Amino acid sequence: MKTVLVDTNLILWTFSGGADFRNAIAEVAPGYDVAVPSCVITELEKLGTKQAKTALEYCKTLDVIDIGKGYADKMLISASASGYVIATNDKGLLEELEKRSLNALRIRGKTRLIPTESELI
Repeated sequence: MKTVLVDTNLILWTFSGGADFRNAIAEVAPGYDVAVPSCVITELEKLGTKQAKTALEYCKTLDVIDIGKGYADKMLISASASGYVIATNDKGLLEELEKRSLNALRIRGKTRLIPTESELI
């Protein structure tokens, strides 16, 4: 089963007026599992904002997987090279994934996600 890993900004999107990221992922990547990397949980903890705290509570209901320790973007790129799909709206991360020809999901408009490569799904 393929898995989509969500980045911090995509999780926070849900709590700043965006769609529920799980539903948005299910629409564009039906049948994929959704997981939160532990390095993203660490980023949310460091933010300490009200939105981040709410997001942390929400993430307790999801699968959390360890993809390594360190800078989340670096870990997500490495995980993507191993076959995971990354859901993010981080411009730098998206550019790096594109440069390496790795697939990702990104926010389009306020309520949906789109794949960066048409052959993703």
